[in-house]
Amino acid sequence: MQRQTYQNLKRNEAQFQSTTGLSLSCFDGLFLYFEVQWDKYITRNTIAGKERIRPPRTYKNKVFEDTESMLVFILYYLKNNCLQESQAAMFGMNQPQANFWIHLLKSILLKTLKASKSLPCRDFDSLQKFLQEGQDIFIGGSERPIPRPSDDEVQKEYYSGKKNTCCEKHPHYISD
Repeated sequence: MQRQTYQNLKRNEAQFQSTTGLSLSCFDGLFLYFEVQWDKYITRNTIAGKERIRPPRTYKNKVFEDTESMLVFILYYLKNNCLQESQAAMFGMNQPQANFWIHLLKSILLKTLKASKSLPCRDFDSLQKFLQEGQDIFIGGSERPIPRPSDDEVQKEYYSGKKNTCCEKHPHYISD
């Protein structure tokens, strides 16, 4: 199996998007923020999270060939929600290494999304603030199946438009 890297995946944009959930142009925009957050982390801390004493060095046996591959790694994990063993096999490492990198890169991605102001709104006050500032927001939603109500009028209210399915709709508010 070929080891997945940014350089391998970017050759096929459709495969890149299905693997990471982002187009190459969106990935490049997110990467600008991710690279800054990674540089902040690695200049202050060792990879293990301890305070850095010496400047960072590059090793021959490094796990990722570039910072882009780190972002691909964590986006792949978050989009596909695969087992860590599978994640490790795809990126040429063992399961404990995959576990370590998932936790480290998830925290850096969270800081990246916060810095790029792309974190989802989790409460009404945050949403209201975005609306007052005039920022664009995206509203996504999911449907959860519920038992079919016996009253015809209530059934119409909950009917999802799908064959024989009654659902409650739960919106998710996401800032731009």
